[in-house]
Amino acid sequence: MTRHRRWLVVLTLLILAHPAALLGLVRLALPEAPAPAGLARPIAEFGSTLASQLDRPLAYARFMRAETGPDRLTVLFFELRSYPFVLPGELAYLVSRCAPLEALDPRGMGGGIVQGDPATDDELEYLRSDAQEPCPEPAPGVLRLAIDRRGPS
Repeated sequence: MTRHRRWLVVLTLLILAHPAALLGLVRLALPEAPAPAGLARPIAEFGSTLASQLDRPLAYARFMRAETGPDRLTVLFFELRSYPFVLPGELAYLVSRCAPLEALDPRGMGGGIVQGDPATDDELEYLRSDAQEPCPEPAPGVLRLAIDRRGPS
């Protein structure tokens, strides 16, 4: 084996053995879609929360797209890729209703794995349906305060 080829084999083994290096290569090859305008938190925070909620500690959540609907319905779709991150993953989602986009908190959102096509998934169809209670309207004259719990910046 030539010296050049030996280094190539060693480099390949190091990349495959180290999850962070492999994840970096996957992120370069498969970039995320742009985050929706108005989202106050980084999209990566939503992805890591989704992976944690679904008990996938070694998963990479790649943002695919967002869907909005009536009553401030927001569905964020992610592809969950398990280690070693090179095989196609499952389509998963985080969902919120009655909250404006800029106030979304990933820890307060529901989520799940899409069963089949997102347009015909039973859970997502129900969330989009008229069976949902309408969002409560804020009482007139009531001042709503936002509390920043992140601490001083």
